[in-house]
Amino acid sequence: MADGGLDEWDFARGLRSISSAEIKAFWNAYVARREDCPVKYGSLYSRWRHVADDLVISLYLTNRSVGLFVRGQRGERWATTVNRLSAYEPALGEALGASLRGWEGCCYLSNHPMPVTDPGIWPRGHEWLEEREEHYFQVLTGLSERQVEA
Repeated sequence: MADGGLDEWDFARGLRSISSAEIKAFWNAYVARREDCPVKYGSLYSRWRHVADDLVISLYLTNRSVGLFVRGQRGERWATTVNRLSAYEPALGEALGASLRGWEGCCYLSNHPMPVTDPGIWPRGHEWLEEREEHYFQVLTGLSERQVEA
């Protein structure tokens, strides 16, 4: 498509994969945009924002989307995180606008479809991630404060 969107022809021919250099450039631009915010390296495809010792917002990119989800600390199993967060359901899921168990392995997954292989679209992805990241952080910070008070 001329506007950079995905259509059925993209899938028929297959999308080229985003390179590791492009992934690094995408994240460098995002981190620079968020210099006031402690976004840390998670992996090649992800960056993390810690909310509490046991709560992390994981931002990610794929060839076809950017997104984020909630996870526990490195090494914690998904089932453990689900078990801990289920005590706050359904209010937490409603506040985040996402499902705790909607995608196995990722609590409260939310994504924004876009062809990440097109650097011209990255600013839209950065903006979407920033807005969702801030929303998740505000909601989850309130959750962490309620845990301390309990």
